[in-house]
Amino acid sequence: MFGFVIGTLSLLGLIKVWRWGRYGRHGWGRSFGPRRWMMRRLFEHLDTTPGQEKVIASALVDAERKLVAAREELFKSRGALGKAVRGEHFDGAAVDAAFDTQQAAVDELKKTVREGLLAIHEALNPEQRVRLGELLEFGPSRVHGGCGSGRFHHGHGYRHGGGEASAVNL
Repeated sequence: MFGFVIGTLSLLGLIKVWRWGRYGRHGWGRSFGPRRWMMRRLFEHLDTTPGQEKVIASALVDAERKLVAAREELFKSRGALGKAVRGEHFDGAAVDAAFDTQQAAVDELKKTVREGLLAIHEALNPEQRVRLGELLEFGPSRVHGGCGSGRFHHGHGYRHGGGEASAVNL
């Protein structure tokens, strides 16, 4: 149960960051913000073509839709949990039903993310896949040329070199 709560909170944080970057602090339709910057840096790091960028962007939009649906299910379940506790007798069936609906939304999200990653994998060439894999595994601050602070670029961590990750000793 605790892992489910942590996972849900992580998804909510991702939604907030994604939406803030998409619409900016200043409202709808603005073309600047962290999301646009992050995507541009990703596309530059992977050296993508416009067609590949469309596949990646489409996969992210689909994942965002499912993420929003999962978030809505989480908030809907709050009412069911409140009713289960508020009554004369604890309603365990209502709690189970609330978790089942949440799990169904999370399963849909997993399916969408898996399909999106498959589409991205098919669109990228082998070198780009290695770069994206390193970025997903180690994060931007540990990949040479990444979007992070660069603290791992100077003497330790992982660097991108010739299409393969290599450990750099101190």
